[in-house]
Amino acid sequence: MPAKAIKMLKFSFNPKKSTQAAAVLLKLNKGDMENYLFIKMLYLADRAALDKWGDPITGDRTVSMPYGPVLSTIYNLTKGQCQTIRAFWEKFITDADQETNRISLKGDPGEDELSRAEIKILESVHTKFKSYSWKQIHDFCAKLGEYEDVGKSSKPLPTERILKSLGKTPREIVETEQKIRELQVADLLLGC
Repeated sequence: MPAKAIKMLKFSFNPKKSTQAAAVLLKLNKGDMENYLFIKMLYLADRAALDKWGDPITGDRTVSMPYGPVLSTIYNLTKGQCQTIRAFWEKFITDADQETNRISLKGDPGEDELSRAEIKILESVHTKFKSYSWKQIHDFCAKLGEYEDVGKSSKPLPTERILKSLGKTPREIVETEQKIRELQVADLLLGC
């Protein structure tokens, strides 16, 4: 039986967990990092978690932008935006400096929202990409199967497209959708 077409998978953005994931990368990098590399590492960590478990670390929405795929909310948080959800983030992480484009850790938000396996993914991504230049990380992301040149605009990057580029079959994508919907219902019922 062929897999049915599905609607775009949506995850729930977790501000606390996203801040903790960001802080792990910054701690591994001695407290600060070039913002473009930082944003790409978080995207690649979410992508690796999606590949492994069918569920990203941050739950953020992915978008294609002029310089490749990014996590939309985290991108905006580094720019000082998202006033309604930035309370936890801004206690621990600076906005990107306008002159140096570096982002810094202000304090330790802990790691209680992250599993050990998620931390290992973040550590692995950091180890692999920590010495990449802007051009190297851009070129790497431009070779990902989900990459789409959007010119000077931006547009949503469907999770299904990422899963397909990771080699997931249509059936596996449908199974991922079902699993995520079940988890979202459980979260609603449990008040999480």
